[in-house]
Amino acid sequence: MSARAVQVYCLFILVLGVTAFESTSGFDGRAPQRGGVESANFVVYASDWRLANLVSQRAEEYRKALALEWTGRELAPWSQKCPIEVELGGASSGETSFAFVSHADGRGYPIEWQMKIRGPYERILDSVLPHEITHTIFATHFGEPLPRWADEGACTMVEHELEKNKNHQLLMQFLHSKPSMGIPFNRMFVMRRYPRQILPLYAQGYSVAKFLIHQGGKQRFVEYIGKGLRQDAMNRGSTGWSEVTAEFYGYEDLSELQTSWLKWVGDGSDEVALKTSGNEYSKILARTSIDSTYAINSTPSVKVAALNMGGAKNSYSREGGASLLSPRDGGDGGRSRSEDIPIYRHPKQSSEGSISIFR
Repeated sequence: MSARAVQVYCLFILVLGVTAFESTSGFDGRAPQRGGVESANFVVYASDWRLANLVSQRAEEYRKALALEWTGRELAPWSQKCPIEVELGGASSGETSFAFVSHADGRGYPIEWQMKIRGPYERILDSVLPHEITHTIFATHFGEPLPRWADEGACTMVEHELEKNKNHQLLMQFLHSKPSMGIPFNRMFVMRRYPRQILPLYAQGYSVAKFLIHQGGKQRFVEYIGKGLRQDAMNRGSTGWSEVTAEFYGYEDLSELQTSWLKWVGDGSDEVALKTSGNEYSKILARTSIDSTYAINSTPSVKVAALNMGGAKNSYSREGGASLLSPRDGGDGGRSRSEDIPIYRHPKQSSEGSISIFR
């Protein structure tokens, strides 16, 4: 084959490759100008107007579908549109900030939206974007910040299975680490600030959210969080959460919930059994001797004895000992908190009385 023929052939292959990518993604990243596309509730900025247009469409679709899925109703249009900055490539990540202002009825209302999403094309559309949109839905629905575990855990539920599986694998690592990096429920349920080591909270929050959602559905979970927030408003700490947990899911308190969840994780996080038997399945597991328990990650020789949340001092806990909950969660009412960093940042001065929230 002549040199000229080789050049033509290579050019043909290159064109085919580009065409194939465009046909699967609809976007090649080579548009001449930056795209800014406006929809009913969003303004999307990306390096290619076609990508911006697609993200805009998906954002509106997710906003409608996920609001119905979690709350049973669509959201009213926002008074301010949410700008979305899209960065294609790199590791998947997203952040959303907003501020709460009080309405005459006393409820908070989110304003001053800012959203940034980045990652591979597929993960932006099937994981990062729906995760961040779910944050905006919860902010609008509740009108106040959620406990960190519930917010991040529930938002992870809408991601692609590949991303959810990563969180499960991380959870196994954290629970088996020595000392364990598990977060006791009497501390986790009242956390309003991100811990210094954030990944254990994401992984555990996702697993606990899934554990509860499979026993009652997403809308019941939203109602549960709302009732728990009202207990928080009365400064009842983990005692209030124990009562709400008993009301919604039938566990006596957070201690029983934690024990049941740990055994469920050790048994392989069986979703089908939870959906069909609810908390009776997990309670039976919780009453099972730890000596007769289960393999983790398909390794029969590995026991879940390491699935504990107690132990020696570690870099994760300020108090130096994330002990298991007592049979009755008492003491300081579960208000002790891990060493953490603020979830509230103030990149700019918001409206008076509002709070900027950064995730």
